Amino acid sequence: MLQELLATLVSVLIVDPLQAEMSERLAQIRAPQAVIVDMRTCAESSLPKLADRAMADPLWVVTTTLDVWTGNTAPEDVLGGTSTQCDAAVKAARVYLESRGA
Repeated sequence: MLQELLATLVSVLIVDPLQAEMSERLAQIRAPQAVIVDMRTCAESSLPKLADRAMADPLWVVTTTLDVWTGNTAPEDVLGGTSTQCDAAVKAARVYLESRGA
């Protein structure tokens, strides 16, 4: 029950805003739709690992939420490393973001 609650909080407070920000940034620079979809899939698939981290370190949820909401943490910094799928998606997204100065 507690893990489900934390997963919901992580989703609403961290993953959803990160996903929205990355989708918006990638759309603004006209990245291929496949890159945007891969990042969206990455964000969704990262939820279990991020929820596990929240269970182990509740303070991480608070600090990461504040960093995400204030813009101090880039989405790719939170999502990267959550899975090999996310690593590949973040790497592809960074190529477009860095090449377009976004």
